[in-house]
Amino acid sequence: MSSSKAKQVILSPAAKSSIQKLQNEVFGTLPQLNIKTGYQQMKRMHRGTYIARYYPEPIEKSARLGTPGYLSAQEERRQEKLEILRRRGKGPPKKGSGKRQQKK
Repeated sequence: MSSSKAKQVILSPAAKSSIQKLQNEVFGTLPQLNIKTGYQQMKRMHRGTYIARYYPEPIEKSARLGTPGYLSAQEERRQEKLEILRRRGKGPPKKGSGKRQQKK
């Protein structure tokens, strides 16, 4: 079996440039200039709004202004844990009544 090869047509430089210009007009491609145009970044999907939705702003600041005595879930858990420890006698001592004060 013989391998079939496509015939290559040799064009003059003027013909190549005219074909390239026509191709650019028809298909809307830009000439290769080795200059960064930022086109790839412009094609990318915008992520800012999605990231902002994924990490919403915490409401602690506005809740503290509007509601006196507001505690976040983390602070509530901490308070409950301290109460349990204090009932068992394992909590932190009150200010000014630690070991050092008992020695004096």
